[in-house]
Amino acid sequence: MVVAFTGFMGSGKSSTGRALAELLEWEFVDLDEYIEQQHHIPIRKLFREQGETAFRAMEHAALRDCLARRSGPTILALGGGTFIQSINVELLRASEVRTVFLWTPVEEMLMRCGVEDEPDLENSRPLAADSSAFRRLYEQRLPSYWAADLTIETSGKTAEKIAGEIAESLQLRANR
Repeated sequence: MVVAFTGFMGSGKSSTGRALAELLEWEFVDLDEYIEQQHHIPIRKLFREQGETAFRAMEHAALRDCLARRSGPTILALGGGTFIQSINVELLRASEVRTVFLWTPVEEMLMRCGVEDEPDLENSRPLAADSSAFRRLYEQRLPSYWAADLTIETSGKTAEKIAGEIAESLQLRANR
C-alpha cells in the first residue's frame, strides 16, 4: 500500500510523511528529495536551468520509478505541483495509491516558507518568489488538491498529531 501526501508548499507533506512512516514503520519517500538525488542538483536549480516543463517530465518519471520500486508499505510526499498534473493523478489512481490533501491556511504556509511581500530570488522554493504570486498559485492549485481521497486540516497541529489522524482515518496499521 502507498499513501501519498499532496498539498501546497509549506503544508507539511514531508514532516507529516516522515511522522506517519515512523508511526507505522513504513518506508518514506520525499519525491523532491528523490529527484534531487537522481539528478544531483537542487530543485531550484533544475527549475532555473531547465524550466518547469522539463522539471515536470522529470517529476513524472521519478513518480513512476518510485511506485514501481516500492517493496512494501510506503508513505510518499509529493511535490506541491505533482498532483496538479493529470498524468500523475492518473498514475497514482492506477497504482491504487491513497491520496491525502494536507489543508493548511495560506498565512501559515507563507510563514513556514519564509515568503515575503517583496520578491526573494534566493528563496529555496522556485515558485515562492513573493506573497502575491504564492497566493495566486495556491488558488490555482486548490481545486486539484480537493480531489484527493482524504483531506486533513493541519492548522496548529504537530506532524505527529496529523499522522495519527491520517492513520485512524485510513485505518492504517503498523508494519509489525
